[in-house]
Amino acid sequence: MLFGNPEVSGVALSPDGSQIVFLAPHRGVLNLWVQALEEGSKPRLLTNSTNRPTRPASWSIDGRYLITSRDSYGDENTVLIRINPTTGEEIDLTPGKGVKAAIWGDDQDVPDELIIGLNDRDPRYHDLWVLNLETGERRLLYEANDGHSVSVDWIDGSWQLVLRTRIKPDGGNAYDLRLPGQKGWKPFLSFSFEESQAGSTPLGFDRNATWLYGLLIKDGLPRLVRWRTEDLHSCTDDCPNELVYQSKSGALGVELSDPETDAPQILIETDLRSRKIIIDQELLNDLSALKQLAKDREFYIVDDDLDSMIWLVSLYSDTHSPQYWIWNRNQKKGRKLFSINPLLDKYKLSAMESLELRARDGLRLPSYLTRSTLNQSGPQPFVLLVHGGPQARDYWGLNSIHQLLANRGYHVLSVNYRGSTGFGQSHLLAGEGQWYAAMQDDLVDAVQWAVDEGIADPKKIVIMGGSYGGYAALAGLTRDPEVFAAAVDIVGPSNVETLLESIPPYWEPIRKPWERMVGVGRVDLEAISPLTYANRIQSPLLIVHGANDVRVKLSESESIVAAMHANDLPVDFIVFPDEGHGIEDPRNSLALYAVIEEFLAKQLGGRFEPIGGAIKDSSMQWQSKSATGSIGNK
Repeated sequence: MLFGNPEVSGVALSPDGSQIVFLAPHRGVLNLWVQALEEGSKPRLLTNSTNRPTRPASWSIDGRYLITSRDSYGDENTVLIRINPTTGEEIDLTPGKGVKAAIWGDDQDVPDELIIGLNDRDPRYHDLWVLNLETGERRLLYEANDGHSVSVDWIDGSWQLVLRTRIKPDGGNAYDLRLPGQKGWKPFLSFSFEESQAGSTPLGFDRNATWLYGLLIKDGLPRLVRWRTEDLHSCTDDCPNELVYQSKSGALGVELSDPETDAPQILIETDLRSRKIIIDQELLNDLSALKQLAKDREFYIVDDDLDSMIWLVSLYSDTHSPQYWIWNRNQKKGRKLFSINPLLDKYKLSAMESLELRARDGLRLPSYLTRSTLNQSGPQPFVLLVHGGPQARDYWGLNSIHQLLANRGYHVLSVNYRGSTGFGQSHLLAGEGQWYAAMQDDLVDAVQWAVDEGIADPKKIVIMGGSYGGYAALAGLTRDPEVFAAAVDIVGPSNVETLLESIPPYWEPIRKPWERMVGVGRVDLEAISPLTYANRIQSPLLIVHGANDVRVKLSESESIVAAMHANDLPVDFIVFPDEGHGIEDPRNSLALYAVIEEFLAKQLGGRFEPIGGAIKDSSMQWQSKSATGSIGNK
């Protein structure tokens, strides 16, 4: 229910507001469906994938086509697929092996064109092409010989390069500007490493090229500003800007833009929870009505038609399945389309508490706690769930892993440790060079808080996570073995040096800032690698990896498993041969969490469902079992 196929997901509204495309199961596999929004209309199957879930699709600007992407079992070499929403005919727009295609932009003035990036010439860099959606023909717009990335806008009847990003020696970003009608680049903005990491960046011109919008960091928090284009012609490197909004939180984004000018209308700022900032007061009545409709839930405008009179809205909370609604601004009326997983609404789910913890040095640690309702009194078995990135974050809302673990008898805590994004510049930069050090201290401090508060049983604490969270799980067993009774590592690196040596080639342009955050040149990479201390692992460990992972290679898990075997240490190790950096196929997800919940039950004493046919229907392969008669055996 939590990890199988959703009933509906990935919904997108057509540009004319008359129909939607979405993902839903067909014969057990997620496929694309289309449905008119007229009352009584039935969904119509569009794709017929039988072995791999289809990815969400977006509409072309004129609604004639759908665009989706596909890779080869998680290798992240994506191709772009054009689908006819009437016939279901599929055309590969970017054929070729070993190439990663990406959509760069489009514009309603040229609905048959798409700007795409391709790294077929040099795997490190994405050249930009103008792709004709009708014919599939493309023409070169920008060749990225120097590795600088550029942004493109449709201005005065042509595609124009408008901004160029350069990585400076300190890892910060410098931006060059090419104004409409000009051919040369001029220096525009230059940000330090600290400012760049915190999110200072130009965003782009509005549709009339009257204003250039951007995010700047002030006092550690983002603010939305804009520059008048006519002023940019005369100023040099200190162009005056106009404040649109100063955020009170560490994350600021645009939720809705004006359909004619592309100027921001609604902003969303997020800390532990999110709140909307209304720039265009004409939308106030619509938002007030939606707030009443949502009741005790939050809402987010997912999509809108070209006139922005029809909105696709998601209603969500921490204890209910998200719902999709259509909001008609002319009629001031909402209509529910469907719930992502209506079966969940038959159950009483556990609430997610928003907390502010403190690290040993006083740093604020925004966190989320979900308590199990099975046992009400005394300290309980406890799972510390660590997010990946590490420059990412956890959010409030319905979390499938939290709900599963709470249902099985465990309290669950997610911590936005230092180095996480979304909580201001100082919080992010406090993680610089702190792998295996203060970033791990934050996790241990959060666990100690839970113990001190009588929430966690100090003898029954498991650390679990994916990607960097998997690294943190390995660090937990090697650095703080007395704290954790077991660990679950999902696609986590064990050797920081080999991790950095094996990044995908198209990550090369961002290598410098990434390595600086890790601490390359200032910290001993061997000393912050859990592999170095594999002989210290004394507690049960479950390791999970996708064979086609290009970010954290399978060898990262194989190496630490081999080191444990060399030291006669038991380990459970499973591999999915058709997955990459994460488990995408719901059939594999079911198998994975069936194994995880049995592993946790054996360590913490919680309940679990017998694995049954969950593994049989997946691609999962056991590479190592800790003992005969362990997980998956009766």
